[in-house]
Amino acid sequence: MKAVNYLNIIVDQFHPSMAFVFPTGNGILQQDNAPCHKALIVLEWFEEHTDEFHLMSWPPNSPDLNPMEHIWDAMEQQLRVQTPCPNISTLCDC
Repeated sequence: MKAVNYLNIIVDQFHPSMAFVFPTGNGILQQDNAPCHKALIVLEWFEEHTDEFHLMSWPPNSPDLNPMEHIWDAMEQQLRVQTPCPNISTLCDC
């Protein structure tokens, strides 16, 4: 996604929602390190709106902070010990 498109989503959808849900400005947003999240125009916009919600930083190279990665790992480990399915039609029965 391009930074301009991401910023449009922030301005058109995210910002009004945060203002509605957190009218006192105590909302928190945490983005990952996707290039569109770190683009200068996006960071500048968030800097201009620091009084409306808090933008948490995401440390670089931190997949352990994403719980979905742990879930995928657990699923993969379970699938590896299962008996392999011979084809896609029998996958539901395995």
